[in-house]
Amino acid sequence: MLDKILATVPRLLANYSASVLGSALFLLAAWGFARLADRVIRRVMGDRTKIDPSYVGIIARMTRIAIIALAWIAVLEELGVEIASLIAALGIFGFAIALGLRTPLANFFTGMMIYLLRPYEVGDHIEGERVDGAVESIGAFHTVVVTPDGVHVSVPNSAMWARSIKNFSRPRPFRVDLTLTVGRELHFAELAPMIDKIVKADPVLFKDFPPEVRIVNTTAQSLIIRVSAWCAAEEAWAFGDRLKAQIDAAL
Repeated sequence: MLDKILATVPRLLANYSASVLGSALFLLAAWGFARLADRVIRRVMGDRTKIDPSYVGIIARMTRIAIIALAWIAVLEELGVEIASLIAALGIFGFAIALGLRTPLANFFTGMMIYLLRPYEVGDHIEGERVDGAVESIGAFHTVVVTPDGVHVSVPNSAMWARSIKNFSRPRPFRVDLTLTVGRELHFAELAPMIDKIVKADPVLFKDFPPEVRIVNTTAQSLIIRVSAWCAAEEAWAFGDRLKAQIDAAL
C-alpha cells in the first residue's frame, strides 16, 4: 500500500508542480503590478488634481487590494478550488461589514459627490450644517470649517450634503436695471449702440449675459428706456451708479 502511494507522488508532483509554480509567478507579478498601480495613482492624482490626499490614499489602496484579490481568485480557480461558494461567503461577510460601517461609508461616498459636484471648495465662505465660516479642508469623511472666531469645526460630509449650503464665495449673477428718460428728439437707433458700448466696456460685466437696451414706454415728449446688465452681486450698487453716470455724461 505504501509502495503504491509513494509511486503516485512523482506523478502528482509532475501534474501540479507546473500549476503551482505558474500560480506563484502569477501572484508575484500581480503583487508587483498592484504596487505599481498604487504608486501611479498616488503620483497622478496627488500631483495633477485637487483631490484631498486622504482620498488619493484610499483610492490607491483599494485599487491595490482589488488587483491582488482578483489575482487570488484566478489562481484558486486554476487550481480547481470551488470559487462560487467562496465568493458567496465573501459577499455575506462584506455585506455585514458594510452594515456595521454604514455611517463612515455614507460620509465617504458623500465626500466623493462633493468633489464631483463642487457645491463648495477649500477657501469658500459657506453657511451649512450649524456652521458658518471658511472651508479649510474637505476630507474623506469630514469637512473642516473655520468659524470667524477661529474655531475649527469638523462636520461629517453626509450632514453637509443633507442640508442646504449657502456659498458666499461664488460669483452670483445679479441683474442691474437702469431706467432712463430721454427726449423724443433723440433717436433710439442711435442711442442703443452707444449705451450698449458703454455697458460692455465695464470690467465687472458678466460676459456670458449680454446686456439689454429696450424701450419700455413712450410719452408725447420722451422715451422711457430700460438698460439691463448682469454683474456679481457684491458689485451691483457701484456698477449701477457707474453706468448711470457714464450714460448721463454721454447723453
